[in-house]
Amino acid sequence: MNKRFVLVVDDSSEFLSLVELALEPVAEQHHLGILHATSGQEALALLEQHPSTAALLTDLAMPTMDGLELIRRCRSRFPLLQIVVLSGRSDSGAIIEAIRAGASDYIIKPPTLEELESSLLAALERYSQLDRQLQVRDKLEQYERELAIAAGIQRQMLPLPLDSSRCRNVSVAALLMPARHVAGDFYDHWLMPDDRLAVCIGDVSGKGISAALLMAMTKTLLRSHIEHGSTITEALAATNRVLASNNPQAYFVTVIAAIFDPKTGILEISNAAHADPFCISADGDIRQLSLPHGMPLGALETSTYQSVEVQLSVCDRVLFYTDGILDALSGDLAVQEDVWHQVIRRALSHHGTALPSALIAELSSLWLAEHIPDDITVLTLEYQSVAPQTERSSAPILMSS
Repeated sequence: MNKRFVLVVDDSSEFLSLVELALEPVAEQHHLGILHATSGQEALALLEQHPSTAALLTDLAMPTMDGLELIRRCRSRFPLLQIVVLSGRSDSGAIIEAIRAGASDYIIKPPTLEELESSLLAALERYSQLDRQLQVRDKLEQYERELAIAAGIQRQMLPLPLDSSRCRNVSVAALLMPARHVAGDFYDHWLMPDDRLAVCIGDVSGKGISAALLMAMTKTLLRSHIEHGSTITEALAATNRVLASNNPQAYFVTVIAAIFDPKTGILEISNAAHADPFCISADGDIRQLSLPHGMPLGALETSTYQSVEVQLSVCDRVLFYTDGILDALSGDLAVQEDVWHQVIRRALSHHGTALPSALIAELSSLWLAEHIPDDITVLTLEYQSVAPQTERSSAPILMSS
């Protein structure tokens, strides 16, 4: 910690000596260095050399640069500096002018020892308070910068658009809206070597950096296991074992993992305690897929998971989402599901707009607070075309596997 100083400015060397002598006990008690200057220019030079100077005691009547000009310059260049005027002028005009210039206290010469000590101690306390506030502000600004960097890294982790040359029968659209800088929600999608499409969506309990780190870990583990040949149920179980084996904060993750085969129209899907998706047919019929639910990832190390197969028809869209949407809709749990269905139907009327964007547009008018209470993620998978030799049923069918 830099040593703090008190600077006394007066064109009378005799008065400087008296003030320094009077301040010595306080300076010794508070480990202060005492500096002195006989002009405004000399005072400014000393302040530049000793930026940790906490208090300035200055006369008003000085040659070349008077005390008021010194105060103005100090106030613009040294915002923490506490300025006490020591002047022989006792008229109210001089006092008001000094305060307006930036002085925090005014003592009429000759000062008593008690006046000097009291004024200096008060100045030191104000300086310390402002210094603490500045340090807190700097830490908050640093934290904000780090969060902004983390948010940028998280955005870079979002999947790239699908390769249209390989993915002609299906499209994916998604939006992720963090409640804070970084999100505990995630989604992922990628084409596998056999042109099947893998899709994941998840929601980490909690918010902020801790949730974002667990989100990144979960997403990476799931993708790695699936890309290395695990089934979606095996990938969920393996990821769960890793998360549950070292989870001191008792966080958990709800996840849906799915693989869609555009050659057959079959969507294999497994649910780890996540909100069930909707299937929206070409004629606008909306039905929620009732899936078997496993435990959330990270909750119980021995958890296992089931999958089902859903036969999709051409132009069917599967809507995945996180429960932050329900939190944003209403505080009344009894009406959330009905409101959500209404929002989906209105969003479907936004022709020419991707469904996730249309849903967010509809939701924004219903949010109860200025800021969304939880992360929100929406992902849609649309089956666009079918190979001529493949037959399709007219409605989604759940088939256990």
